[in-house]
Parts: sequence; structure tokens; C-alpha cells
Amino acid sequence: MAGGARRTADAVVVGAGSAGLAVAHALSHDWDVVLLEGGPLAAPSAATRRLTTLPLGGDRARRYAEARGRVVVRGRGLGGSAAVNGGYFLRGHSDDYADWPWPQERIAATFDRLDGGAAGGGTMRVSAYRDAELGSVAAGFESHWRTRGIDSARTAPWAGTGLHRVRANRQAGARWTVADVFPPRADGTGLLRATATALIEARGAIVGVHTTVGRIDAPEIILAAGTLGSGALLAPWTGPLTTLEHPERVVRFAPRTPLPPVPLLQAVLHTDDGLEFRCYSDDFAFYIPGVERRGVPIGVADMSRPARGVLTANGALDLGEPDEESRARLARGVDDVVAMLRSPAFADLVEPGSIAVDPVIGMSSHTWGTLPLGERTDAGGRVDGLDGVRVVDGSVLPALLRSGPHASILAAASLIADTIRAE
Repeated sequence: MAGGARRTADAVVVGAGSAGLAVAHALSHDWDVVLLEGGPLAAPSAATRRLTTLPLGGDRARRYAEARGRVVVRGRGLGGSAAVNGGYFLRGHSDDYADWPWPQERIAATFDRLDGGAAGGGTMRVSAYRDAELGSVAAGFESHWRTRGIDSARTAPWAGTGLHRVRANRQAGARWTVADVFPPRADGTGLLRATATALIEARGAIVGVHTTVGRIDAPEIILAAGTLGSGALLAPWTGPLTTLEHPERVVRFAPRTPLPPVPLLQAVLHTDDGLEFRCYSDDFAFYIPGVERRGVPIGVADMSRPARGVLTANGALDLGEPDEESRARLARGVDDVVAMLRSPAFADLVEPGSIAVDPVIGMSSHTWGTLPLGERTDAGGRVDGLDGVRVVDGSVLPALLRSGPHASILAAASLIADTIRAE
């Protein structure tokens, strides 16, 4: 399609990450679907797919400016963030989905299809890390908490209070994405490398989208560009959007000896007061090219009281800060982690005197919830007060989300796609 040309379709899906690929595939059975993606359309290389690296540079990553100067990076290209992230595919706690507009049995069945239920598998090839795969830091992490009487969560396949081996979407040590499950051109979807720049309105409804290669008109404009990407397109019409993020405080230490190369996040602990302790396997510098060495991190994230920020109509982003209650909870968690690193379980791992707490509270790269289901979007992804456009990505997840968002985003997108097809 030449620059400035005009095209029509039954539906335009903006963004070829997990949500966009899943929805485009589902709708392509009945509709002429154009799937827009501003990043690379080729499958990631074998080196890029390895779970022992996070390729957050180059053309498969996009950086967003943030008002407080924090680093905000998202995936770009076929597969989206799932093609470059740590492969975390845990469901939330079962009651995190109480406000979703579908029966709980249907929600559970959708997750089962994606992750294989408690046994693992499913279309996303989900599996928990085995004992033989566990790195030194994760082994020490689990040992410490077990000596304190904390065992594995007994809520599978849902997350719950207790220890978790991270369930990852993976195959043979590499990330497995929706692009592997539903290759877009193979199912009839028209995949187009283009960036959506603005929505087009006529007669009180959204009727098309301006892109870097021309205008595309369609009765269904479906946004799947991630919470930030979709929000930037919607904010001129909706006004400022409230963002949600899991604040994370990081404790670091220097290891006594080099650590084995394993995937970045293999074990987490969900506490009874709503924290997630994240046992990262090594310094981020060993996973992300160009990052300076700062020590092996252990994250303390508040999963029960997200920080509230704002995405304005002109595209400015401020992810906000945790409130005083959240700060106090994070501080208690940091104290517990420091005590863990000084415990016998870490005596052979931690260089004496090297434990340090980051002075600034960061965020988890989970931004979600600008248009929550049941409040600003319905079961078909329609946006309240804005005809002609649907949203199917992390924007629609309600506020309570006590695990990372990937599994929940893909489940929501799948359920929305089923709802659209049934209309």
C-alpha cells in the first residue's frame, strides 16, 4: 500500500503482540482483517528467542518518555513484548477475575486452553521450571522460605499465597509466543508493517485509522497496541487515562562467584499481605545488552495496591508513585529480603557487605487498566462513549491483578474475540 493510499477492510487490528495476534486470528475466519505492526514482521532470530537473554534494544523494543525519568520499554514487532520479555506466564489469584464480564467457568476454561491447567502445556507451551533447571539464587531463595515454614502455593493452576516456580511460555529454552501458534499470514490475516498515528472519526463514530502508509477504513477498529500504545491513540478522544502499575523496590547483592546462565525469573513468593518477592537469577547486565552491572536483584513488588498514574491527551506519561500504605508494605518486604540475603541459605552466594537497597522505587513494566472491563469497556471490548473502536490488550484488565499481566491479557483477548464472533 503506497503512502497516502486508502484501503478498506472489515476490521483493522492495531498491534501484533499477543492480544492482537490472537484476536486477528479469531476474526480472520469470518472477516477481512488487516493487522498493523510498526516493528519487524519477521520472526525473532534463535538468539533473540533464548530465555537467557532479554533483547530490549534495537528494533524490537520501543522506549516511552516518562515524566519522572524512569525507563519504560515495551516490545515491538511480531510477538510484541512476549518476544523479548522474561517469559513469565502465571495466572493471577482466582478472585482477581471476579469483575470480568464472563462466567468464572468460562474464564477458567480459556486459561486452561492457553496454559494447560495445573499440568501445563496448552497452546502457549507453558511449564514451570524444574529442579534441574533452577539457578543458584532461586535454589537459595526457596530454601530460605521453606525453613521459615512457607511452602509452595496450593492453588494451582491459579497463583496464590506461597512459593511459585514461575510458569513460562517456552519451548526448548526459547520463548514461545502467539506468533508461533497463529502465524498471521498463514491464517489469511493481512499483515502490514505500519504504525497507526491517529483514529478517524465521522458522524460520531471511529471509522478508520491514519497510518504511516495511508488511511484504512473499517467498521471495526480494534486496538491491541499495549496499554501505552492504545492509550496514546485513545486519549485525544477519551481525555486523560488513569494507568495502573505494580511498584517494585529492588535489593541487590554482589555474588561471591559467577552464577550459572539460566532464565531471568524462575521463582517468586506471594505473601499474605499482597507482595511478590521476585528472585532474579543474576545481574540484569547479563541479560540486557548495554546495561551496567549493579548486582543481583531481588524485587519486592506491591501487587495489591497499584500505583496510579496518568496518560494525557497529548501523550505525556506519568506512571505515578506508590501511596504511603504501599510504601510501608514495600519497606517491610525489603526488610524481609535483606534478612533473607543475610541468612544461611545465602551465605555461599552473597559477598559480605554488598547488600544494597535501590534508593528509588521503580515500576514493573506491567502498565494496565486504563479502560477496565465492566467499567469503561464491555465483554466485546467496546469503549464506553466511543463507537466504532474496541480495545483488547492490557488496557482492559481491572485493577486487581496479583501476577504479571501476560497470561491475563491473552485470556481477556481470547474471551473478547469469542464474544465478538458470537455477536
